[in-house]
Amino acid sequence: MSSLQENIAAKFLESLAAIKEVDERNVERLRELLASGGKLKAEDFVKIFTTPADGEVK
Repeated sequence: MSSLQENIAAKFLESLAAIKEVDERNVERLRELLASGGKLKAEDFVKIFTTPADGEVK
């Protein structure tokens, strides 16, 4: 049985994936981060959403 937190995360990721302006790779990275079970830090989210589409930080 899924926990409430897992259900909320799944629904959020589903909604996020439906937005065409959001890169699918970012959604997948976020999915992996949430599934890791580790302590989430703001810098993890910043890293996901500020990395350019080509993945190269200049």
